[in-house]
Amino acid sequence: MYNYRPETQPTRTTAPTASDPMPPSGDKFERFEAWLLENGAQFPALELREYNTSKSFSSLNSTDQVDEEEKKEPTKEGVEAQEESEMRGVHAKTHIPPNTVCMIVPRKCLITVEMGQATPIGQAIFHSDLDLDAPKHIYLMVFLLWDRKVNGSASFFHPYYEILPRTLKNMPVFWSREELAYLEGSYLLEQISDRNDAIAEDYFAICRVAPELAEICNLDDFKWARMCVCSRNFGLQIDGHRTSALVPHADMLNHFRPRETKWTFDDERQGFTITTLQSIPVGAQVYDSYGQKCNHRFLLNYGFAVEDNHELDGFCPNEVPVELGLLRNDPLHDLKMEFWTRSDGSSLGSYDSNIYGPPGMAKAQGVKTSRRMPAPSVTRGQLTSSSTTAISSTNNITGSAVSNTSTPPVKRVRICVSNNESTRLLFSLLRTLACNEPELRAIAMPATGDVVGVNRSLLSLADHRSFKPGAGGAYYRSCRDIRHPISLRNEQAAMRILIEVIDRALAMYPTTLSQDVSDLLDERNYPRFSNKRHAKIQVKGEKEVLHHFMQWGRTALDVLGVIERELSEALRIGGHPGKYESPNKVSFDEMIHQMEEDEDFAGLHHTIVRHCADVLGSLRREELKNVRKQKGQH
Repeated sequence: MYNYRPETQPTRTTAPTASDPMPPSGDKFERFEAWLLENGAQFPALELREYNTSKSFSSLNSTDQVDEEEKKEPTKEGVEAQEESEMRGVHAKTHIPPNTVCMIVPRKCLITVEMGQATPIGQAIFHSDLDLDAPKHIYLMVFLLWDRKVNGSASFFHPYYEILPRTLKNMPVFWSREELAYLEGSYLLEQISDRNDAIAEDYFAICRVAPELAEICNLDDFKWARMCVCSRNFGLQIDGHRTSALVPHADMLNHFRPRETKWTFDDERQGFTITTLQSIPVGAQVYDSYGQKCNHRFLLNYGFAVEDNHELDGFCPNEVPVELGLLRNDPLHDLKMEFWTRSDGSSLGSYDSNIYGPPGMAKAQGVKTSRRMPAPSVTRGQLTSSSTTAISSTNNITGSAVSNTSTPPVKRVRICVSNNESTRLLFSLLRTLACNEPELRAIAMPATGDVVGVNRSLLSLADHRSFKPGAGGAYYRSCRDIRHPISLRNEQAAMRILIEVIDRALAMYPTTLSQDVSDLLDERNYPRFSNKRHAKIQVKGEKEVLHHFMQWGRTALDVLGVIERELSEALRIGGHPGKYESPNKVSFDEMIHQMEEDEDFAGLHHTIVRHCADVLGSLRREELKNVRKQKGQH
C-alpha cells in the first residue's frame, strides 16, 4: 500500500461553506466541493489534498513503508510533470471519533444505473438482446458519455465531470507496448487483452442497436468511461433495489486494508454515507477499502498493485492460474477423458502441445511472448465480482470452447498461498492425471453390484497390481472430488506433475523471484507509483505463489520418500516400522515433529506442514494397515 510522504506539505483544497456561491472561475476542485455543498452534501471534517509528484521519486525516503494504495486517481510515471498532478486523497481536517458519519452525499448527486437506462441509448440497449460484459457498468458509462456530450457545461453533473481524470495512464488497458512488456510471463497480459477485446465488442455491439453512440464517443472515449466506472462505482441498495452508482467525492477515497470506514446508502437520509470504524487523527488520510483482492484485480481495475498484500491474519489473496490437461500420448487417454470431463460444468480449452503447463497467454498489444499455448478466455464479469477468501471450484475452472474435438480439454485453477478449495481442487486434478489403470478403474467406476469404490487403504506397497476398491468407500463422481490421496505411488506421481507444471510456469518469466525482490529496492529504476513498479509487484506476487507450490511438491515428495522407506522396512520385519533401529535416518514422526516444533523449518508455510502431517500421515496409516493385513497381523 502506498504511503506517500512528500517533503513539503501537500496542497490543500479548502472546502467552501454551504453559504458560499459556486466560484465562477478558479480551482475545479473548489467548484466541485461548492457544487456538492450547495446540493446538500456534508463533509465538514474532510478536505481534499493534492500530492505534488513533480519532485523526483528518488528524493523520497527509501525507508518509508509502502502502506497505502491510490484508488481512482491516475498515478504518474516517474517525474512526469507536463500535466497537473491528479494524485489526491481525502484527509481529516479535525480529529474524527469512531462511528462518525463523516460524509453524506445526497441522492440527487448520485449517477445510477437507472439514469443510464433512461437515456435514448440506454433504452435501445435495454430493449435489445445484447450480451454485454458488465451491463450495470455500461448504463453508468452511457449516462456519463451522453450527458457530457449532450448537456456539456450545462449539465447538473458538470462540476463532477471536471474533476474526473483526463487520462488513465495507470490502467493496464492503456499501457504502451513497452509498459506491457514489463508483465512478460504474467497471465495478466491475457486478461488485459481480453478486457480490451470485451470493451471493443461492447462498443461496436451497442453502435449496431444505437448508432448515436458513435456520435457522442469513439472507442477510446468508451474505454476511458469503462475504466472510470470500473474503478469508481459502488454497488448499493436504494429503496430496496440493487443498483450501482457513481458517488462524487466518495469515489476519491484511496484504498487501505484493514478497512477504517464503511459505506452504505441510508434510505432515511436519502443519501450515501461513510462512517468511521475507528478514530482518525487530524491530518490523517481517510480511506475506503476496496476489499480483499488479488493484485491482478487491483492492477487491472484500479491501476495499482499492493506491495505487501497481506491481511492481518497473514493471508495473502494474490493468486496465479495453472492449467492441467490430459497428455495425448497417455496410454490411458480414453479412460481418463471420460472421467476428466464427467460432470464438468466448465467450458473447455486446449493445449497446443503434449505437456502440462502454465496458463496460455494471448499476445497483448503486440507484445511478444514465449508461450506456446493458446489461452482459454477468462470468464467475463469475474474480475468485477466480490472478492472471497476461497473461490469455488466452479468459478476457478475457466476456458473456451474446443474447436478441435481431438484436442484434450484443459482445466484452469486459480491458486494462492492457502489450503483452500482451490488447492484441494488442484490436488484432485493432479491425482487424476497421475492414475495408473487399476487406480483409475477403481476411482472412476462403481464396482459390480453394490456401488462401492475407493477405500483409502488403496494400493498395497507389496503388490501394485493387486489394487482393488475397498468395501467401505464410494467411487468418485468426477475428477474434482478426490480430496484424499489414492495411493503412495499416485501421490508421488501427482507431486511430480505439480513440480513440472510450476517449473514450466516459472520458466515463462524473464527474471527470477530474487531478482524481482532486488529490483523493487531500486526506486530510481522502479519509481514509486509508476507502471513499471506496479508490473514488477504483480509478477513478483505470482512467482511467490508458484514458489510456494514448488516447495509444497518437493516437501511432499521428501515426506512420501520417508513413508515409502518405512513401509518397505515394515514389510521386511513384520509390519511395524518403529521396531527397527535406523540411527542415520529420520522417521516420519521425527520429520513431522521437527516441522511442527520449528515454525521456520526450511521456511515452510504452515499449510504445507499441516498437509504433510495430516493428509500424508493418514495415507501412511492406511498403507501400514495394508502391510499388516498382508503379514496376517490384525
